[in-house]
Amino acid sequence: MYRIALLCLFVLTASPTWAGDGPKDRETDRLMQIIRDEIAREDCLWRESLARLSNQTPDEQQKIAGVVAYFCSQKNKERIVQGATTEDLVRHEVAQYDQLWAQERAIAIGRQIRQLRERGLP
Repeated sequence: MYRIALLCLFVLTASPTWAGDGPKDRETDRLMQIIRDEIAREDCLWRESLARLSNQTPDEQQKIAGVVAYFCSQKNKERIVQGATTEDLVRHEVAQYDQLWAQERAIAIGRQIRQLRERGLP
């Protein structure tokens, strides 16, 4: 589902360029950077989860997933709260929800890894 959303964002961004219309450079560049950051975070979540979430209990996995999500989401958090003041609660709240999503994603990746290992796959 996540990859489908990224593909849709890419198509929406690239379609004006392919159609011959001049892209709005600033908006296109910003959207492309967001897509690159999301792909990099997903890669980081998988890489760190493979390294850290192997034979732990579910409680330990949740703690480790929090650390993995924090580590992998720094760039996204900085982008979200960029230019925000301490009173700008909306951006900080969005950053917290983004962090929670990343933690849930890391937990789900840990479950997938455990299932694959139980099946005997590397």
